[in-house]
Order: sequence, then structure tokens, then C-alpha cells
Amino acid sequence: VRFANVHADTMLAAWLLEPDQGTYGLDRLAAQHLGYRTLPYDEVVPKGATLADVPVQEAADYSGEDADLTLRLHGALAPHLEREGLARVLGDIEMPLVEVLADMELAGIRVLPTELAAYSAEMARSLASLEEEIYALAGRRFNINSTKQLQEILFTWRKLEPVRRTRTGFSVDMDVLEALAGQDPVPERILAHRKLAKLKSTYVDSLPRLVNEVTGRVHTHYVQTGAATGRLSSKDPNLQNIPVREEEGRRIRRAFVPEPGSVFVSADYAQVELAILAYLSGDPILLGAFKAGKDVHRETAALVFGTAEDAVTPEMRRVGKTINFGVIYGQTAFGLSQSLKIGRAEADRFIKTYFERFAGVDRWLKDTVRSAGEKGYVETLSGRRRMVPTIRSSNRTERAAAERVAVNSPIQGTAADLIKVAMVRLARRLRGERPAARQLLSVLGEDVLGGEGGAADP
Repeated sequence: VRFANVHADTMLAAWLLEPDQGTYGLDRLAAQHLGYRTLPYDEVVPKGATLADVPVQEAADYSGEDADLTLRLHGALAPHLEREGLARVLGDIEMPLVEVLADMELAGIRVLPTELAAYSAEMARSLASLEEEIYALAGRRFNINSTKQLQEILFTWRKLEPVRRTRTGFSVDMDVLEALAGQDPVPERILAHRKLAKLKSTYVDSLPRLVNEVTGRVHTHYVQTGAATGRLSSKDPNLQNIPVREEEGRRIRRAFVPEPGSVFVSADYAQVELAILAYLSGDPILLGAFKAGKDVHRETAALVFGTAEDAVTPEMRRVGKTINFGVIYGQTAFGLSQSLKIGRAEADRFIKTYFERFAGVDRWLKDTVRSAGEKGYVETLSGRRRMVPTIRSSNRTERAAAERVAVNSPIQGTAADLIKVAMVRLARRLRGERPAARQLLSVLGEDVLGGEGGAADP
């Protein structure tokens, strides 16, 4: 069944108006905008039953109320969208994307359970080996997954310096273990164990259970209202965050295969957020690097370290990359020192040098924060808004967090809008020029396409 002439979506409308609200169910929206208390589902449908088990008249009353309230909500929300300049974002970006995402969800993607089962057995052996290594280093056996026992091993037996206290003792969260890993091999191996165990449980063991018996494919569910910046997310399963830089993630991705006679084509915007920062800031050096097709991270490293580009080492480039993305996310000198594992003074010097060389970026950041303080919101190029009320807070921590949001949202939100527009345009062209091709996944801005016999030619 293909829907036609879908005019609006009240959940998307409410999300555009209040992107940080988090929930956009009909019950809450009806109460907020219409002053109406809905008939709750659990009052209509007994526990363990479905709507099909309810008498027709009761089911009709419940369903009719949903339809009526949706239309009424549209009438209430549409003027707000017009007034806030968001009607175009809904009509030109989000609504056309609904159909594209529906097609992607229905298409699904083929997964080889046998490949994952073999890798699961390998991972189990690796985890067992890691456990024995941890026990040998710790000098005793203990439950690696027990917070209390791990606290005892690290802080009583190994006598490591605690980083942060919680209600149940000293924290052993991932960031704490990362901080302790430089002092002792046990937390470093615990980190490796946790990472491998998470990949195994989240993807390798769970994906085969999610393969649809009829289609033989995994069908993720895209969430348009999941992020205040406008970025898509996916769930059941989340296919957007399968790692690719390390071998474990690449092994998982090898289980995703095209249909026989077809191929996968991936299309990726290179450094899209940095390109948007260059455009928004108008910084001549950053713009020049993109126009010349240069490696922007290498360019940044050369400027920060005061050296020629051909003298930039991989480690120096890593510093340049970290600084570039740190700027987008409003990272402080302390945060940069943690990321690069360098001293605070050196991190501070890197940031000062960066802003001296990229003065246009520095000016844009300051102007954006000042404008957000005056207006109480920031916007993407398309006009998508995000409120930042705490940017005027007298609490320094709250204000600093709001300033980071104010800087990041126009960049990440514009990137999200750009990718959504590209997905919609691509879907239209594929229907007309390559009808056998399908958009299958959007993976953190990277589209993966499948086409019959290599016909997917974006």
C-alpha cells in the first residue's frame, strides 16, 4: 500500500516546534494544545489483548478519537509553524522524507546469520581469553561484570586513585576506566572486554534473531523525532552505529550483503560538518582548504604546529582532526587535553593558535553565542530552530552547556537537513532513472544503496 497526498504529520510538527521535548505522543499533545484528555489505550484494550479483541464499537470510539484529534492538532499547530518559519522545513524536508524512510524500512537489508554465528563463536573465545588475562593481571578471579567486585579489585587490591564517587562507591564507568588505563593494565583490559562483549550482545547475537522470516532481511525503524538537531536515528535494531574503523565492526558489516546479482553502493559527504562550518563562518583559510581539495585536518595540523603540510605526521594530523571536531562541539581546553591525553596548557595553546589562524571561525562562534543569548534560539540554514533558554542562566555550568549547543546545533542541524534533502532527491531520481535500485540505510549520514546488477549509479 502506498499512501498519496499526505499533507502533514502532527508528531513531526510538534517536534519541530519543541525539538528538545523528547516525547510527542498524541495523549500529551492533545492535553497540551487542545486541553483534552484522551481515552487511554489500556482502558480500552485489556492486558494481553489487542485492539482486534475489543468490541467493534469501543474500537471505533478509540480509533475515531485518534483521527479526530490528529486533525484538530493539525489546525492548532499549523499557525505556530507558519509564525516560527518552520512550515517550509516540514513541507520541503520532513514530509517528503517520510515516504523515503517508509520505503527503506520496507526494503530492509539482507543479513547472513551464518556469518554472524561463526563470528559469535570467535568472540566468545576471545572474551574467555581476555577474562583469563584479566584474572592473571589482577592476581585473582572475580566477576568482571560486578561493579562492586571491580571497585574492590581496582581501588583496594590495585590501589588505583579513584576518579569519581557515586552513591555505591567509586565509579567504574567507561570514562573512568579510560582515565585509569594509563596507570594500570587491568582497567585497559576491562575496557577491551566490555567493548567486545557489547558488540557481541548488541549486534552479533541479536541481529540473527531480528531477521524477518518472510523477507529474510532485517528491517530497522527510523526515528525522525529522535534528535533535537534533526539527525535521524534508528532502532530495533540500531543500524546507524555499527563501528567501521576497527576490525570487529568491519567483521559485523561483512554479514550485510546485497541480493544475488546486486551490489551495494555507498555515498558519503566528506567532512560535511567542517564544510558547513567553513560556509557559515566564511573563514578564508578554511574555505580555501576545501576549495583546493586539501586534507582539512592536515591543513589544521600544519597551521597549529607551524610546519609545512608535507611535514605533518599521522600523530599531528590526529591532533588537527581532534581540534577541528572539538571546535564544532564547543570543546574546552580541559576537554581537548582529555581527548589527546596532553597537558592542559598545551591544549590551551593549540586552541589559541587555532583561533588566531582561523579568525573567521572564532568570530562566527562568538557571534552565534551572542545571537543565541539575544534570541533564545539558534537556526540551521533551512530555518530549523533549537531553543537554548539556559544560555542566559546565572549558573556557569548550565550556561557553558547551552553555549556548546548553540554552536553545534546550526552545524549538525544543517548537515542533517542537507543529507535529508539529498535522500529525497536521490529517491526521486532512482525511481525515474534506476527503478531497480533501492535506498537501504542511512548510516550517520552515509547512504548505502543496493541496485540490481550494479545499476545503482548515484
